[in-house]
Amino acid sequence: MAIQPQVKALLCCAALVAFTLNMSSRAEAFSFIFAGEANGHDIVAHPEGYNGVGGVLNVTVGIDASSQANSVSNTALMAVSVQNVINTFNSLTPTTGNFISDFVNIPVGAYDFESVLLHEMGHSLGLAHTNIAGGGANSDYSNSSAGPDTSFNFSPGVDGVIGTRDDVRGDDVNLSYFRTSGTSAEVNNPFTIASVVDSTTYSRDLADLPAGDLYAGNASRQNAGTFASVSNQTEAVMNQGTFNNEIQRELGHDDVAGLLYAQSGLDSIAGTADDYTLNLVFAGNVATNGADIVIDFDNGQTGFAVSGSSGTFLSADDIAITSNNIYFNDNFTWHYNQVSNAVAVPEPSATLIALVGLIAVVRRRKRNS
Repeated sequence: MAIQPQVKALLCCAALVAFTLNMSSRAEAFSFIFAGEANGHDIVAHPEGYNGVGGVLNVTVGIDASSQANSVSNTALMAVSVQNVINTFNSLTPTTGNFISDFVNIPVGAYDFESVLLHEMGHSLGLAHTNIAGGGANSDYSNSSAGPDTSFNFSPGVDGVIGTRDDVRGDDVNLSYFRTSGTSAEVNNPFTIASVVDSTTYSRDLADLPAGDLYAGNASRQNAGTFASVSNQTEAVMNQGTFNNEIQRELGHDDVAGLLYAQSGLDSIAGTADDYTLNLVFAGNVATNGADIVIDFDNGQTGFAVSGSSGTFLSADDIAITSNNIYFNDNFTWHYNQVSNAVAVPEPSATLIALVGLIAVVRRRKRNS
């Protein structure tokens, strides 16, 4: 295959102070970096190292050994959170009730490093913002391109709520994938996930919406409360907008669906030879380019936090990331979680050890009798 041109994506997480909680939060169905007018609306992004061949895809994640915050090395402070984020993505467990506001363990005014890193890592693995983002009154509409008229069309529909199923978007081209399989309560519901995630169960084509729906459903915290079975403390990690004194350290159903869709490979069909399983590996402290994804504090790269990726085409509709860095700015108060989320393997109890020993003794006696 001929060498394809490189493409670049730069996606950031905006900081929001707690008193802006009355604003709409930002989340809907999943979408992919690189997708849009320039590269094509059907683009699916894949993590670094994927080349169309199925199997386990190991992606290394390291901390820049020279990283400093306020002129002091913070590599040790970051380590637990980085490994926690790795564990979270490796487990791919969809969760409701996945954020806590005004978390008491975070100093007033501080931002949770692990929560922000979880969002940026999603970008580094290929997921885009679930909203148009960028600030302003229209930020919460579903991710799209402007369409043939080259300008966005915004109307919240009959319910008056931005980002819901009845939004009127004119000729804006939808970039958000939504569920098309399951019961009527599950279709276009980003708080559920299909047992198989691929192009047979998810679509971004508005023609595949159920009757009465006009756009992809929104997974914001405000809209979560409209579903009887969903906690209103739920939203997709890949929304743009981070609040201080808040933690969001678990993935939502929509986040997991996006990654699984990509893992169905170039054919977007699960269960075929090009499927891959993502496995993030902690590389420890590394040189600037010493891992597939390198995390660093560098105020010259971002005003808050950012993931920057380059990629190359694998097919007309698939781009693989070829390099990635995540940067943070130290002009904020960061809270570094020091509690591991690794699942401990329980040690055998004394009773079990004694029982095994007794069985061994009995077996020896039988052999000797």
